[in-house]
Amino acid sequence: MKKKILVIIGGRGIGDLIYHLPLLRSLYKTYGQKITIFSNKINQSIQVFKNEKFYEEIIEFNNERYNFIKTIINIIKFRNKINRFNFDYIILTTNTSRLAIPVFMSNAKKKEIFGVGKFIINKDRSLDHLTVSERIIKYTKKLRLSHQINNFFLKPIYLKKNKNKKKRIFISVDSHHDQNNWEINNFIKIIQNLYKKNKIFINFSPNKKYLLKFFPKKIKISKNIEFTYNKKIIDIIKILSLCDVIIGNESGPVCLGSSLKKKIHAIFSPVHTKPESKVINKKNKYYNSNTQSSKMIIREIIRSI
Repeated sequence: MKKKILVIIGGRGIGDLIYHLPLLRSLYKTYGQKITIFSNKINQSIQVFKNEKFYEEIIEFNNERYNFIKTIINIIKFRNKINRFNFDYIILTTNTSRLAIPVFMSNAKKKEIFGVGKFIINKDRSLDHLTVSERIIKYTKKLRLSHQINNFFLKPIYLKKNKNKKKRIFISVDSHHDQNNWEINNFIKIIQNLYKKNKIFINFSPNKKYLLKFFPKKIKISKNIEFTYNKKIIDIIKILSLCDVIIGNESGPVCLGSSLKKKIHAIFSPVHTKPESKVINKKNKYYNSNTQSSKMIIREIIRSI
């Protein structure tokens, strides 16, 4: 008899989805059936996983923090939502109490909650020194699934090849929490050196349209420049699939580009983050903005292109 399996993804970032791929594929292969996914609506998993075959259905949910009373109400609602499906096996990949408690209270026969301590409201701090991707990998191994598939690559989108000899370059100038942002003027210097002979896609979050004011007019009106801040994630993935090079802060687009096996130049600040996307593709090139000068990073990126 087949089991009804649920994986709950509470992470907000697109990178979080890519880091879940080995777990999702291992479950699919081990049990020989598609799984159900409950996913934080902010990470846009329906678009990111659109071409994957390991899931039956993706259901989005709101994982925002609320006051105590509303949190209790949401815990009860989430438990009831889970119970309607009568899952046999639930895996929650975060130890957030507002998700862990309803999973623990659910009617599922088997429950795995990554990162909880001896009690459901406690957290296992032993792996706090690891990145999100490293923790997911560790906990996935603890499941002892019969098939362990360590594959972080998204299923490729087959599009018509670019007949134009110009290189296509995708440049992401911000990051999810703005903690890892390299100064935007550095990206502009790279663009100024590349846009006349190449096609450049410039990306940032749609709620940061104000960043347009930093770009010189000659860049904004160039036929070789396309801004992608107003595009859906699925369209961004299609653009990335056609690009030769991805340049940007260590963030979602870099994770997507890595997962599509593109040539990556990622800038990171170790104060706020590690070059986490390296677990996806070890061929990526990384630059530490705290120890390497902007001038050297710019020169190195331009030289490689």
